[in-house]
Amino acid sequence: MMLRLGRKGLIIALISILLLLSSVNSFEESELKVVVVEIKGTINEGAYTLMLRAVNLVSQLKAEELIIILDTYGGYLYSMDKIIEELSKLSIPKVTWIPPGGKAVSAGAIIALSSDLIYVGEGAVVGACRPYPEDEKVIAYVKARIRSLAERKSLNATVIGLLEEMVEKNRSFTAREAVELGLAEGYVNDLKALLSARGLSNAVVYTVKEDLFVELAAVLFDPGLALAMLVVGVLLILLEVKATGFQGWGILGGILIAISLYVMGIIGWNIMTLILVSLGLVSLFIELKKPGLQVFGAAGIALLLFAILLEYLRQPYINLWNYAPPVMVFTGAVSILLLFIIYKAGEAIKLKKPDYREKLLGKEGYAKTVIKPGERGVVYMEGEEWTAVSDRLIEKGDKVRVINVEGLTLIVEKINNHQT
Repeated sequence: MMLRLGRKGLIIALISILLLLSSVNSFEESELKVVVVEIKGTINEGAYTLMLRAVNLVSQLKAEELIIILDTYGGYLYSMDKIIEELSKLSIPKVTWIPPGGKAVSAGAIIALSSDLIYVGEGAVVGACRPYPEDEKVIAYVKARIRSLAERKSLNATVIGLLEEMVEKNRSFTAREAVELGLAEGYVNDLKALLSARGLSNAVVYTVKEDLFVELAAVLFDPGLALAMLVVGVLLILLEVKATGFQGWGILGGILIAISLYVMGIIGWNIMTLILVSLGLVSLFIELKKPGLQVFGAAGIALLLFAILLEYLRQPYINLWNYAPPVMVFTGAVSILLLFIIYKAGEAIKLKKPDYREKLLGKEGYAKTVIKPGERGVVYMEGEEWTAVSDRLIEKGDKVRVINVEGLTLIVEKINNHQT
C-alpha cells in the first residue's frame, strides 16, 4: 500500500514539475520585448543599415514594438525610401520619438510620418521638407509621399494640407503644434516615460546603435563620394594598364567603380556583389599564375569575404552575425588552404632548372655541313639540329664540341676523331 502511494506521489510530483516548467516557458515566451533604434545623424546608407538591423532584430525576437529615436536634419532621398520600405515590412506598432530639443527635418520628417505613432519631447521640431535643388518632379514626389503616409494615418484633409506645406513652403512645426494637429500623440521627455506611455514599462529593451560597420557603410555608399570613386577607379585601371604593369591597382579600381555604380543606382546590390566576387577570383587567379603568398591572394580572400558579408546583410529576416561568420570562416579557411598549396607549388617551381645553354655546354655532336670560319653551318647535337659557327674550318661529318652558346647559335670546336 505504501509502495502504491509512493508511485502515485512520484507521478504527481513529475506532473507538477512538468507543469511548472511549462509555465516558466510560457512566461519566457510571453516576456515583452521592445527594439529601440537610434538614428541621430544624416539619413544615408549608414542609417539604412542601422534600420535594417533593427527590423531584422524585431523579426528574430518577435518583439511587440519598434521605437525609433529620431534626431536628424535629413539626408538622402533614396536612403529615406529604403528605410520606409523596411518599416513597411513590420506588422507591429512602429513609434517615432523626437527627443527634447531634437528634430526630424527633411527626410527625417517623412520617416517619422511613416511610423504609426509619433511622440515629441519639449523643444522638438518636425518639418522643413522642401528638396534642394528645387526640381519640380522631386517636389511632386515628396508631396505625394507625405500625402500617402498621412492618409494611412487617417489624418484629415486640413492637416494633410498643412503637411504638404512642409514641402511647398518649407514649413516646420513645434512640439506643441505637432500635438495640437494630431500629428504627435503627446509629449515624452525620456525613454522610460515613452515605454510607460506605451504600456511597456516591464518590457525588455534591445537597443540598436551605430557602430564602425554602420559608419563605414555611410562613407562607402555616400552619393557625394560616388563620382569621385568612379573617377579614381578609372584612373587606377589606366595606371595599371599604361604605367605600372600589373600590381593590383586595377582590382582596387574595379572595386571603387562597382561601389560607385551601385550608389548611383546604375547597378543593383546583386550585380555589385557579383563584381566583387569576380574581382576576388581574379586576384586568386593572379596568385595562381604568380605563385607565392602575395598581396593578390590576401586581397582575393578579403573580397570574397566582403561579398559574403554584403549578401547576408541584404537578407531581411536573417541574423547577419549568426549566419555570416561561419560561412566566412569556412570560405576563408578553404581559400587559405588553397593559397598554401599554391605557395608550396611556387616553391617547387622556383627550384632552379637548367636552361638549354647549360644543357648544351660541353656536349658533343657532329657537323652536318661544312662550317667555314666566319660562316654559319649546321651541327647535330642532343637529338636536334643547331646553327653553329667556329673560328676554324670544320668538315661535314667532323665531331664537334660546344664551347659557348650565343642566343640560338652554338660556338663549336673540332674534335680530332672523325664521324662517319
